[in-house]
Amino acid sequence: MAWDDDMTTEKHTSYGMVGINRCQSSGTYLFGSMARHHSFITLEIRRAERKRNLSNDYYHADSLPLIEIEMTHEQFGMLISSPGIGNGVPCTLRQVGGEGQGDCPEPEEIKSKFAHDLKQTTSKMVKTLEGLSDQLGEALLPGNKPLSKKELGVLLGGIQSAVQGIKSSIPFIEDSFNETMEKEIDKAVTELEGVRDHMLQNVALKAIGAANQMPEFRVPMLGVGEKEAKK
Repeated sequence: MAWDDDMTTEKHTSYGMVGINRCQSSGTYLFGSMARHHSFITLEIRRAERKRNLSNDYYHADSLPLIEIEMTHEQFGMLISSPGIGNGVPCTLRQVGGEGQGDCPEPEEIKSKFAHDLKQTTSKMVKTLEGLSDQLGEALLPGNKPLSKKELGVLLGGIQSAVQGIKSSIPFIEDSFNETMEKEIDKAVTELEGVRDHMLQNVALKAIGAANQMPEFRVPMLGVGEKEAKK
């Protein structure tokens, strides 16, 4: 727009503008999600200034965002609907101070993560049992002093503790795996609903635009004689 000579500009370090958009991609990974996303939400924060012209205020943002983040539809929904919970929800930093933050790494497969947890947990218990077994084997060697009842009790307690640890850890990891899978399924459903709504919105906007471009049909005006004949 054209500014008049009385236009004024006001700047301050606290002035900013925030924008939210839906974006499409050929496929990108986002922090806190296992999927490769083709539709997601972006949020940008920029410095701004206020212009006063013709008795109206106009707000303008810098071209370069201070920070640009991306979120899944599910993350954005949680951010809006669940304020004040913990430190917030995961998001993917794309730009900070004009510097790109690189592509988000591909997440590790769920089964791989839990296989690692299971291996790590069981290996600790196995090492404990191996240590107790070595102590018992050392005591049974010819010429060595037999273990007292107290020492045997300590060994037995260690074995029972290791066995109990294995019995409790494996079901816990299994339950955690099932719970994580349920959460990921819920996330996938939310993402699909978000993509569906976005597609429906685009289709509706295109339909409205096409309707506005339709040619206008006008009813011919009747002359005076024709009006009287129609009566």
